[in-house]
Amino acid sequence: MPLLMAMGQQPAPTRTLWTLEECLHYASENNISVLQADLYKRMSKNNYLQSKLALLPTVSANASYNFNFGNSINPTTYNYVKQNSQSFSPNIQGNLNLWTGLQQIHNIEKNKYDLQATSFDLSAAVNNTVLNVTNIFLQLVVNKELVKVAQKQVDISQNQLDQQSAKIRAGTMPESSIYDFQAQLARDQASLSTQKNAEMISNITLKIALQLPDDQAFDIITPEINVGSVMTFDNVSAHDIYQYALGTQPTIQAAQARVTSAMYSMKIAKGALSPTISLSAFTHDNWFNLATQPGSAVVQQQVIYSPTGVELGYIPYTTYSTRSVDFPTQFKNNLANGFSFNLSVPILSSWQRMTNMANSKLQMQLQKLNLQTVRNNLERDIYQSYANAKGNAETYSANLKALEASERAFETANKRYSAGLATNYDLEISKSNLSRAQSSAVQAKYNYIFSVKVLDFYEGKPITLN
Repeated sequence: MPLLMAMGQQPAPTRTLWTLEECLHYASENNISVLQADLYKRMSKNNYLQSKLALLPTVSANASYNFNFGNSINPTTYNYVKQNSQSFSPNIQGNLNLWTGLQQIHNIEKNKYDLQATSFDLSAAVNNTVLNVTNIFLQLVVNKELVKVAQKQVDISQNQLDQQSAKIRAGTMPESSIYDFQAQLARDQASLSTQKNAEMISNITLKIALQLPDDQAFDIITPEINVGSVMTFDNVSAHDIYQYALGTQPTIQAAQARVTSAMYSMKIAKGALSPTISLSAFTHDNWFNLATQPGSAVVQQQVIYSPTGVELGYIPYTTYSTRSVDFPTQFKNNLANGFSFNLSVPILSSWQRMTNMANSKLQMQLQKLNLQTVRNNLERDIYQSYANAKGNAETYSANLKALEASERAFETANKRYSAGLATNYDLEISKSNLSRAQSSAVQAKYNYIFSVKVLDFYEGKPITLN
């Protein structure tokens, strides 16, 4: 149903009197179940975005600094060095999946339908909140009307007591006749107190549903509801409402989205059986504190001696001095770049991939059964609501007739009592019948109104009491 929503908990308005529309709008933004559903939707949105970003390459950088005691390997020459040394090795590498059996593509689709499902869950939470708040609101209206009915009964009993007191003072009635009227007034006052307490409880229940602070003054504007003629059901059937609701109710749409999501989960599991191809690239460098390089050349002569120790001559040879290699030079000379294509073929993984595929098929069947369950529940709720609406319409019509007859009977009994043709007991019975008829008519009226609003809800109509 169309409702303006701006998610996020809103501060409670400071006004005291609320209309139904204001209650529904505030509840749709602040009810706990709605806020929870919105958080699930946000998480699904993040997962959907992340599944798209997973198509991008991954890049990581790392570096290590080592201090070695005694024997160590020169990372630039891979020769052993028999002394304490230090080395520093930075590395950057990236990886891009080229083929994963379409698992990433299917994961994007899966998360898309998961997002749709949580979005429909949010709409369903709003719808449930609207129905619940409407029911509580109307119950508060009923209790307010019943307070008025009880107050009228108190007023009538007080008026009768005053009239009887006047007759006693005039000497036309014995003083003992007043006790029945006093008892009736006390019973009516007790009924009024009970109805006021019921009104207060309904008020608190509605405040809790709206998540309003305990100390906030709150009451509702009682709507002027003109029922008019009672609805006939000749032009609408439960079957027609059900067929319409199948395409519009978010609970159905959420279950359908989860069936599609399960289908892509099955494709992901099947894709895990496929070989994967990826591209890797790296940049690597090294620094070693004992690294040296040749220095200047020095020409020297080696004396040649005979076996008898006689000097025979000289052989020239060249030696080179060494010097340490500085940090920038090593980073320039030792820089290495490269890339590789990697092929991975799944052969055996303790049967895990086959188990995942089998479970994904079972999950698909579970989601299909869940969809059928949601459809069955929707059909049951609509047919039950349709039957309730028809029954409540008939009950309301019957109670209107009973109320009209009770009003005439009370007027007649009151006139007969004034004329001395009826007893106190006759008048009290007639008054009690009128009170019950008024209360039953109020209850029947709002039961009928709510049941009709439920049917309007399933037909996609906004809930309003105008």
